[in-house]
Amino acid sequence: MPQRFVPGAVLGLLIRLAGESRGAKEVVARAVASTVESLESRVLLSTYFVSTGGSDTHAGSIASPFRTIQRAANLANPGDTILIRGGTYRETVTPARSGSSGAPIVFKPYNGEKVVVSGADPVGDWSRYSGSIYKATQSWTLGDGANQIFVDGQMMNEARWPNTSLDISHQSKMSADSVSGGSSATNVYDSALTQATGYWTGATVHIAPGQGWVVQTGKVSSSAPGRITYSAPRMSSWENPTGGDPYYLTGKFKALDAPTEWYRDPSGALYLWTARSDSPSSHVVEAKHRQFAFNLNGKSNITIDGVGIFAANITTNSSSNNVVINHITAKYLSHYTWFPSGWSQPGNTGIILNGSNSAVLNSNLGPSSGDGVFLGGTNNRVENTVIHDVDYAGTDTAPIRVLGRNATMRNNTIYNAARSGIKFSHATGVHILSNTIHDVMLQTTDGGGVYTYGTNGSGSEIAYNRIYNVQAGGFGASGIFIDNNCSSYLIHHNVVSNATNALKLNPSSYNNRVYNNTLAGTKFSLDGRSMNGTIFKNNIFIGGKANFSGTVIQQNNILPGTSAGLTSSFTLTSGSTAINRGTVVSPITNGYVGSAPDIGAFEFGRTAFGSGANLSVASGTLPPPTPAPDTTPPPAPSPTGTRSARSTIAAISFSAGSGVRSDGYWLGYLNGGDWAKYSGINFGAGVSRFVVRLALANSAAGGRIEIRVGSPTGRTADTLTTKGTGGWTREATQSTGVTGLTGVQDIFLVFQGGDGIANIRNFSFA
Repeated sequence: MPQRFVPGAVLGLLIRLAGESRGAKEVVARAVASTVESLESRVLLSTYFVSTGGSDTHAGSIASPFRTIQRAANLANPGDTILIRGGTYRETVTPARSGSSGAPIVFKPYNGEKVVVSGADPVGDWSRYSGSIYKATQSWTLGDGANQIFVDGQMMNEARWPNTSLDISHQSKMSADSVSGGSSATNVYDSALTQATGYWTGATVHIAPGQGWVVQTGKVSSSAPGRITYSAPRMSSWENPTGGDPYYLTGKFKALDAPTEWYRDPSGALYLWTARSDSPSSHVVEAKHRQFAFNLNGKSNITIDGVGIFAANITTNSSSNNVVINHITAKYLSHYTWFPSGWSQPGNTGIILNGSNSAVLNSNLGPSSGDGVFLGGTNNRVENTVIHDVDYAGTDTAPIRVLGRNATMRNNTIYNAARSGIKFSHATGVHILSNTIHDVMLQTTDGGGVYTYGTNGSGSEIAYNRIYNVQAGGFGASGIFIDNNCSSYLIHHNVVSNATNALKLNPSSYNNRVYNNTLAGTKFSLDGRSMNGTIFKNNIFIGGKANFSGTVIQQNNILPGTSAGLTSSFTLTSGSTAINRGTVVSPITNGYVGSAPDIGAFEFGRTAFGSGANLSVASGTLPPPTPAPDTTPPPAPSPTGTRSARSTIAAISFSAGSGVRSDGYWLGYLNGGDWAKYSGINFGAGVSRFVVRLALANSAAGGRIEIRVGSPTGRTADTLTTKGTGGWTREATQSTGVTGLTGVQDIFLVFQGGDGIANIRNFSFA
């Protein structure tokens, strides 16, 4: 087997051997053989090589590599490295033993080659079934709601009604007109259910009932035009089904009526309609077959570095310590769509870190139907990692979910989640630091960018986070949500914007410390109830009202004014004394001075205020905060490198620009001559209208948005003249006709007409 010896370990013996007598030579030779045998039995710092062109009967050297990673994992000892040549490995790797402290067993690609450990296997031998639907045999099944089909590496949709796009975080759903029934059966009435009697009998309904806190599934027992009847357990009195509940249906072959859909029947026949309506034989079609890429239960001191994972996840248990997962890209970690209650989701989703002192670092994770990363145990970490498109099933999971002690989440970017961004409960000593969290709570309500409940935080820290685009109906969504009966949290230096509630503390949230935050909510900047003993210092509350309740201490806070417009002239009051500071020299940046969380001074623009009574806006308007520049990369392009012109294009996803800036939600600070570029927009056979979602004060109306092709000075497809919407944060849709846009083009939005053209949220073409 391959091994390395310490250079010169036997060389001295061989030199002496040359000059000795025959008897002495025999003695020394036996010593040499003994030394070699001893080193070989210890297998010091072995390196094993694996290649898709190898064989498990080989020696495992670079010239004669193994075929499977598992073969090398069976042999590896502490300190060994397994170098994997590029390719896809369809296996679950279970190391035979642990590494040791300072000498982990390491799995990594050879020379940076692209390595993927896959939980999916190919499906072939396709034949035409009918029209654009093709048929093959999938001999295995993972059970109802757990099968998953991929075409060229992208997940397809299980046949469903209504049809939806491949954007799993923004699914199309129907809305119930009304609901009746009790605990044993529920009737959903919807005039859009035009199918014949019995059409949906036996289907699965996916519904977010009542307040819509989570999704649940149930079986349809009968159907008729305008109605389905299903059974599923009731979850709580707040979640009884009602009119307006969003839902969709799966589990019927008849629903396979559009490209990107599939259906597997109980006999094992798999039916597929590809995105191009062509034969699946022209593509790589795979079906999920294994749950885990690496099973590290009971193993410690293991490092996985730079290995890709597809359609599988990594698991550990309570005796797995010092596991390091670094520089991995993991796509489609977990998949499930059948669960009677969204509060009782599977417990084996995402990257699972139990035990202690383990970490996920510098990685990119998502999509996943459940968790992105689960942290149990103690002293586990997630750092410098992007986690996206998580919890698309709509259950009580999260990009990062914590049930352990002393967990740390630092410098992560989290976006596109059905419920909360970071969720922790019954977890103490938690540190959530310098994360960017946006576009969460996409399918559910009453959660948050950061969410916890029912826990004494024991000094847990939520600090320096940037949280935005957290909106929902019902009880809304919160940037930071300290839910029922939580205490002893330190919340400081966070910037929250465009959240229903920027900060929410539900009863009874007591003895918390809230310092130096900038909190901009559309309904509440602070929704606080029964917060006895909580201290608020040096915070800026903007937009929605600040609701203080209970015996609290307030110092140096700026409370919501009469407007969150852009006027810079204002008057502040401190108690009954007016403090007229005239015009703000510069906008609010971070809302604090210094770095300690409980400093006794406050800076507004360039004006510093010392400790004292609350400051509130008595007249004029308060400028909104200026968040740090958005460094979140734009959404990844489609596999072909283009975006459909008919899709909703986030204005902040520009690929280049001049003068424009993003606050993470709006494309703003737009003045005459500024421009933003959007690359690879696919107009197909053509479009006729440009539709934009924007906001601006009525007094700023009359600016122009030119839609140009190819460059900022290229051909003008048309020009939209803006109309006031009633405020810089009040959105409205405006449109204009366009001509000559076909095929794939780079589009430039060029802004003309002085300063302050508009704040733009998104646009599309029709």
